Amino acid sequence: MTFWKITDTRMNCLISHQEIQDLGYNILELTQNREKTQEFLNLLLEKGKEVLGMPVEGSVQNFYGAFLPDKSLLLSISCDEASAPGVSREEAPGFMPAEMEKMEGEGPVLSYQILFPSLDNVIQFCGIFGRDKASGSRLYKNSDVYYLMMDFQNTEEGRKAAGRIVSAEEFDGMVEQNAISELFLQEHESCIIEEKAVEKLADLVK
Repeated sequence: MTFWKITDTRMNCLISHQEIQDLGYNILELTQNREKTQEFLNLLLEKGKEVLGMPVEGSVQNFYGAFLPDKSLLLSISCDEASAPGVSREEAPGFMPAEMEKMEGEGPVLSYQILFPSLDNVIQFCGIFGRDKASGSRLYKNSDVYYLMMDFQNTEEGRKAAGRIVSAEEFDGMVEQNAISELFLQEHESCIIEEKAVEKLADLVK
């Protein structure tokens, strides 16, 4: 598993399906059992604090989680020193389960959509995400929502790079697998940047 420190009280984590099983959990219980979800998150929080050297005390206060097509899990976890026991994400019982049939297939490219409420949010995210980590990216706008499409090679390096998209939450971004058809966006001439959208927007931050 891989951890990234976002702030003094927030971390991101990418954990594989095998690592989830090695810890004694399975996808079904993590999506349906609140007690198991809280237990699992607190375990990852403690591991992350140890790996990252974060001295903050307390349990999980809120989180964002999404299963990826290879059944690995992207997480953004926050806590604070005055935290009370419990997990909060609008009182969600577990992680947002991806469509199981989409998780079974493993192609040469992993594709994700990130939905943003404004162009400023997209630019800020791209500035943090950095250049040349995605194999392809495009930006669309439809009904006042910005859709950043990102592709990654289905390799160890590509999956690790994909893990960084969790940080989109810091800029009000929401990672989705199939929120809207890219073909639909293309048919409605909604494309703003046809290629290397992340790189072009990251350049605006300089």
